[in-house]
Amino acid sequence: MGLDGIEIVMAVEDAFDIQIDDAEAGKLRTPRLLIDYVFSKVTTATATVCLTQRAFNLLRKSLIRHGGWKRSEIKPDTGLPALLPKQQRCAVIENMVIELGIKKAPEWVRPGWLNILLLIGSLLAGLLAAVTAGHILQSLAIWVFIGITILTAGIGLKLTKPLCKEFPSNLKTIGDLARWVMAHKPDLAQATAPGWTREQIANRVREIVVEHLGCEAYYTEDANFVKDLGMG
Repeated sequence: MGLDGIEIVMAVEDAFDIQIDDAEAGKLRTPRLLIDYVFSKVTTATATVCLTQRAFNLLRKSLIRHGGWKRSEIKPDTGLPALLPKQQRCAVIENMVIELGIKKAPEWVRPGWLNILLLIGSLLAGLLAAVTAGHILQSLAIWVFIGITILTAGIGLKLTKPLCKEFPSNLKTIGDLARWVMAHKPDLAQATAPGWTREQIANRVREIVVEHLGCEAYYTEDANFVKDLGMG
Protein backbone atom coordinates (compact mmCIF):
# COMPACT_ATOMS: atom_id res chain seq x y z
CA MET A 1 0.00 0.00 0.00
CA GLY A 2 1.36 3.40 -1.02
CA LEU A 3 1.52 6.57 1.02
CA ASP A 4 -1.88 7.80 -0.25
CA GLY A 5 -3.52 4.54 0.79
CA ILE A 6 -1.96 4.64 4.25
CA GLU A 7 -3.14 8.21 4.82
CA ILE A 8 -6.68 7.37 3.68
CA VAL A 9 -6.82 4.31 5.95
CA MET A 10 -5.60 6.34 8.92
CA ALA A 11 -8.11 9.11 8.24
CA VAL A 12 -10.96 6.58 8.02
CA GLU A 13 -9.85 4.87 11.24
CA ASP A 14 -9.79 8.20 13.06
CA ALA A 15 -13.14 9.31 11.64
CA PHE A 16 -15.03 6.17 12.66
CA ASP A 17 -12.98 4.90 15.62
CA ILE A 18 -12.21 1.55 14.03
CA GLN A 19 -9.08 -0.39 13.14
CA ILE A 20 -8.42 -1.64 9.63
CA ASP A 21 -5.85 -4.42 9.49
CA ASP A 22 -3.21 -4.17 6.78
CA ALA A 23 -4.42 -7.42 5.23
CA GLU A 24 -8.00 -6.12 5.09
CA ALA A 25 -6.91 -2.73 3.75
CA GLY A 26 -5.32 -4.40 0.73
CA LYS A 27 -8.68 -5.89 -0.25
CA LEU A 28 -10.59 -2.58 -0.20
CA ARG A 29 -9.97 -1.62 -3.82
CA THR A 30 -12.98 0.68 -4.30
CA PRO A 31 -14.81 3.26 -2.19
CA ARG A 32 -17.85 0.97 -2.10
CA LEU A 33 -15.85 -1.86 -0.55
CA LEU A 34 -14.36 0.57 1.95
CA ILE A 35 -17.77 2.03 2.83
CA ASP A 36 -19.33 -1.40 3.30
CA TYR A 37 -16.37 -2.49 5.43
CA VAL A 38 -16.67 0.57 7.67
CA PHE A 39 -20.43 0.07 7.94
CA SER A 40 -19.95 -3.52 9.08
CA LYS A 41 -17.44 -2.43 11.71
CA VAL A 42 -19.35 0.48 13.22
CA THR A 43 -22.69 -1.34 13.34
CA THR A 44 -21.26 -4.37 15.16
CA ALA A 45 -18.82 -2.64 17.49
CA THR A 46 -19.63 -2.51 21.19
CA ALA A 47 -19.09 0.54 23.36
CA THR A 48 -16.04 -1.07 24.98
CA VAL A 49 -14.43 -1.83 21.64
CA CYS A 50 -15.10 1.71 20.45
CA LEU A 51 -13.45 3.24 23.50
CA THR A 52 -10.44 0.95 23.25
CA GLN A 53 -10.10 1.67 19.56
CA ARG A 54 -10.53 5.41 20.08
CA ALA A 55 -7.79 5.35 22.70
CA PHE A 56 -5.50 3.41 20.33
CA ASN A 57 -6.17 5.81 17.46
CA LEU A 58 -5.47 8.87 19.60
CA LEU A 59 -2.32 7.27 20.98
CA ARG A 60 -1.04 6.27 17.56
CA LYS A 61 -1.68 9.71 16.12
CA SER A 62 0.22 11.32 18.99
CA LEU A 63 3.17 8.93 18.67
CA ILE A 64 3.41 9.52 14.93
CA ARG A 65 3.32 13.28 15.47
CA HIS A 66 5.84 13.46 18.31
CA GLY A 67 8.04 10.45 17.60
CA GLY A 68 8.05 10.25 13.83
CA TRP A 69 7.18 6.55 13.65
CA LYS A 70 5.38 4.98 10.72
CA ARG A 71 1.84 3.69 11.03
CA SER A 72 3.01 0.14 10.40
CA GLU A 73 5.33 0.33 13.41
CA ILE A 74 2.54 1.10 15.86
CA LYS A 75 0.33 -1.92 16.48
CA PRO A 76 -1.38 -3.18 19.65
CA ASP A 77 1.26 -5.89 20.18
CA THR A 78 4.25 -3.59 19.55
CA GLY A 79 6.61 -3.62 22.55
CA LEU A 80 6.96 -0.25 24.26
CA PRO A 81 10.64 -0.58 25.32
CA ALA A 82 11.67 -1.41 21.75
CA LEU A 83 9.56 1.33 20.16
CA LEU A 84 10.49 4.08 22.63
CA PRO A 85 14.23 4.30 23.39
CA LYS A 86 15.12 5.51 26.88
CA GLN A 87 16.57 8.82 25.68
CA GLN A 88 13.25 9.97 24.21
CA ARG A 89 10.48 7.98 25.90
CA CYS A 90 9.89 10.42 28.76
CA ALA A 91 9.49 13.41 26.43
CA VAL A 92 7.26 11.51 24.00
CA ILE A 93 4.96 10.24 26.75
CA GLU A 94 4.79 13.66 28.41
CA ASN A 95 3.78 15.25 25.09
CA MET A 96 1.17 12.53 24.59
CA VAL A 97 -0.28 13.10 28.06
CA ILE A 98 -0.51 16.86 27.52
CA GLU A 99 -2.02 16.47 24.06
CA LEU A 100 -4.67 14.01 25.24
CA GLY A 101 -5.58 16.06 28.30
CA ILE A 102 -4.52 13.42 30.83
CA LYS A 103 -3.49 14.81 34.20
CA LYS A 104 -0.46 12.65 34.90
CA ALA A 105 1.92 10.41 32.96
CA PRO A 106 2.51 6.77 33.93
CA GLU A 107 4.90 6.26 36.85
CA TRP A 108 8.37 5.41 35.60
CA VAL A 109 10.30 2.73 37.48
CA ARG A 110 13.95 1.82 37.99
CA PRO A 111 15.61 -1.01 36.06
CA GLY A 112 15.45 -4.34 37.87
CA TRP A 113 19.23 -4.56 38.22
CA LEU A 114 19.30 -1.17 39.96
CA ASN A 115 16.67 -2.25 42.48
CA ILE A 116 18.78 -5.30 43.31
CA LEU A 117 21.91 -3.16 43.78
CA LEU A 118 20.01 -0.75 46.04
CA LEU A 119 18.74 -3.65 48.15
CA ILE A 120 22.16 -5.27 48.47
CA GLY A 121 23.87 -1.95 49.17
CA SER A 122 21.36 -1.00 51.86
CA LEU A 123 21.67 -4.38 53.58
CA LEU A 124 25.48 -4.25 53.49
CA ALA A 125 25.50 -0.72 54.90
CA GLY A 126 23.14 -1.77 57.69
CA LEU A 127 25.19 -4.89 58.44
CA LEU A 128 28.45 -2.94 58.58
CA ALA A 129 26.92 -0.35 60.91
CA ALA A 130 25.46 -3.11 63.11
CA VAL A 131 28.82 -4.88 63.43
CA THR A 132 30.49 -1.59 64.37
CA ALA A 133 27.77 -0.76 66.91
CA GLY A 134 27.93 -4.28 68.34
CA HIS A 135 31.46 -3.72 69.52
CA ILE A 136 30.16 -0.88 71.70
CA LEU A 137 26.79 -2.20 72.85
CA GLN A 138 25.49 -5.48 71.41
CA SER A 139 21.83 -4.73 72.22
CA LEU A 140 21.90 -1.76 69.85
CA ALA A 141 23.12 -3.77 66.85
CA ILE A 142 19.70 -4.85 65.54
CA TRP A 143 18.26 -1.33 65.77
CA VAL A 144 21.31 0.16 64.11
CA PHE A 145 21.00 -2.43 61.33
CA ILE A 146 17.33 -1.58 60.71
CA GLY A 147 17.85 2.18 60.91
CA ILE A 148 20.91 2.34 58.66
CA THR A 149 19.34 -0.06 56.14
CA ILE A 150 16.20 2.09 55.87
CA LEU A 151 18.21 5.33 55.75
CA THR A 152 20.56 4.03 53.06
CA ALA A 153 17.65 2.72 51.00
CA GLY A 154 15.88 6.08 51.22
CA ILE A 155 18.99 7.99 50.13
CA GLY A 156 19.59 5.51 47.30
CA LEU A 157 16.02 5.83 46.03
CA LYS A 158 16.26 9.61 46.04
CA LEU A 159 19.64 9.73 44.29
CA THR A 160 18.57 7.27 41.58
CA LYS A 161 15.24 8.97 40.84
CA PRO A 162 16.60 10.39 37.53
CA LEU A 163 17.27 6.81 36.41
CA CYS A 164 13.56 5.91 36.55
CA LYS A 165 12.95 5.53 32.83
CA GLU A 166 11.51 2.02 32.60
CA PHE A 167 7.85 1.28 31.93
CA PRO A 168 5.95 -0.27 34.85
CA SER A 169 5.16 -3.98 34.62
CA ASN A 170 1.57 -3.34 33.46
CA LEU A 171 2.74 -1.37 30.40
CA LYS A 172 4.57 -3.72 28.05
CA THR A 173 2.90 -3.06 24.69
CA ILE A 174 1.11 -0.32 22.75
CA GLY A 175 -2.14 -2.14 23.53
CA ASP A 176 -1.39 -1.86 27.25
CA LEU A 177 -0.71 1.86 26.87
CA ALA A 178 -3.94 2.33 24.90
CA ARG A 179 -5.89 0.68 27.73
CA TRP A 180 -4.07 2.96 30.18
CA VAL A 181 -5.16 5.97 28.09
CA MET A 182 -8.75 4.69 28.11
CA ALA A 183 -8.66 4.38 31.91
CA HIS A 184 -7.15 7.84 32.48
CA LYS A 185 -8.98 9.98 29.92
CA PRO A 186 -12.42 10.68 31.42
CA ASP A 187 -13.79 12.49 28.36
CA LEU A 188 -12.86 9.69 25.95
CA ALA A 189 -16.47 8.59 25.44
CA GLN A 190 -17.89 12.08 24.92
CA ALA A 191 -16.74 12.33 21.33
CA THR A 192 -18.09 8.93 20.34
CA ALA A 193 -20.78 9.17 17.68
CA PRO A 194 -24.07 7.51 18.68
CA GLY A 195 -24.33 5.71 15.36
CA TRP A 196 -23.71 5.93 11.62
CA THR A 197 -25.98 5.39 8.64
CA ARG A 198 -24.50 4.08 5.41
CA GLU A 199 -25.23 7.41 3.74
CA GLN A 200 -23.26 9.26 6.41
CA ILE A 201 -20.37 6.84 6.06
CA ALA A 202 -20.43 7.16 2.27
CA ASN A 203 -20.32 10.95 2.44
CA ARG A 204 -17.51 10.96 4.98
CA VAL A 205 -15.45 8.43 3.02
CA ARG A 206 -15.98 10.50 -0.13
CA GLU A 207 -14.69 13.60 1.64
CA ILE A 208 -11.61 11.75 2.85
CA VAL A 209 -10.80 10.20 -0.53
CA VAL A 210 -11.32 13.44 -2.45
CA GLU A 211 -9.26 15.38 0.08
CA HIS A 212 -6.29 13.02 -0.26
CA LEU A 213 -6.50 12.21 -3.97
CA GLY A 214 -8.10 15.32 -5.50
CA CYS A 215 -10.46 13.15 -7.55
CA GLU A 216 -13.78 14.95 -7.09
CA ALA A 217 -14.55 15.11 -10.82
CA TYR A 218 -14.35 11.35 -11.37
CA TYR A 219 -15.16 9.89 -7.96
CA THR A 220 -17.69 7.06 -7.86
CA GLU A 221 -18.17 4.30 -5.32
CA ASP A 222 -17.18 1.66 -7.87
CA ALA A 223 -14.04 3.41 -9.11
CA ASN A 224 -10.79 1.57 -8.48
CA PHE A 225 -8.56 3.51 -6.07
CA VAL A 226 -5.39 2.86 -8.08
CA LYS A 227 -6.59 2.62 -11.68
CA ASP A 228 -9.36 5.25 -11.64
CA LEU A 229 -8.68 7.57 -8.71
CA GLY A 230 -4.90 7.86 -8.98
CA MET A 231 -3.95 6.46 -5.59
CA GLY A 232 -0.20 5.96 -5.37
